[in-house]
Amino acid sequence: MSDITANLPSLQFEAGLSAGETPLLGLRERRAGLVSSVCAHAAFLCSRACSLRTSVSNGNPPIFTKGSSIKISNEQQMLKVGIIGGGHVGKQLAQVLLARADLRPSNISISTRRPQSLEDFRKMGVECFYDNPRVAAWADVLFLCCLPFHLPQICAEIRSELPQSCTVYSFVTAVPLPRLRQLLSHSSVLKPEFGFIGSGSASMWTSAGPVTDALKDPAVVAATCPLGMSGRLYFLVILGFSLDFVL
Repeated sequence: MSDITANLPSLQFEAGLSAGETPLLGLRERRAGLVSSVCAHAAFLCSRACSLRTSVSNGNPPIFTKGSSIKISNEQQMLKVGIIGGGHVGKQLAQVLLARADLRPSNISISTRRPQSLEDFRKMGVECFYDNPRVAAWADVLFLCCLPFHLPQICAEIRSELPQSCTVYSFVTAVPLPRLRQLLSHSSVLKPEFGFIGSGSASMWTSAGPVTDALKDPAVVAATCPLGMSGRLYFLVILGFSLDFVL
C-alpha cells in the first residue's frame, strides 16, 4: 500500500512536531533498526540449524561433533520453531522466518492471546493458537516475543514443559539473561543485545517498510549481518545454550 502523504510534507507526521519533539524521531529509527536486526539474526540462527541438521542426516556431521555416528530421523531433521507472542514483533519474526530461514509453515507454531488476528498465517499453514505450554513442549527453538510484564506468567506456564534440548531465544530486552534463566529454570537460553548509534542515514531503517522488504535492501543486509555488522548497529550475542537442538 502506498503512502498518500509521501509528496505532501505538510500532512506527514513530522510536520506536527515541535522543535523540542523532533529529536525524538530517532526513537522510531531505533525501533525499526532493532526489530530488523533481531529478526534477521533469528532467521540466520534457524537457517544454520536447518543446514546443520541436514548435514548430520546426510552423514556429514559438523566439525564440532566426534565421529560420524550421529543419526537423526526425517522428522527430527525439520527444525520446529515456536513463537510466543503474536503482536507486531511476533508477526514480523514469523514473516522473516518463512521468507529467509528455509522453514515450512508447518514447522512454525505461534501461541498468542489473539490467534484470530493471525488468519493470514493460518491460511499459509502456520498453526496459531493460545497454549503456551503446548508450543514450548513442541519446539526445538522457542522465541519469546511477549511484553515484559507478561514474561513472569509465561515462564511459570512453560517452565515444566521445556525439553532440555530446546533453545529459548528471548526478544524481551528489559529482562536480563540471569533473571530469564531463573524464571525458566532452564540453561539453554540465548538473548541478543543491541546498541543503536544514530547517524544521518539512519532513515534507511524506516524507509523500506516491513522487515521482509527491508532485508531486500543491500544496505540493511550489510548492517544486520551477524558475521560482520556495519552501519549504525552493533550486536552482542549472550549465549548460554548447548547445540543439542541442532543435532
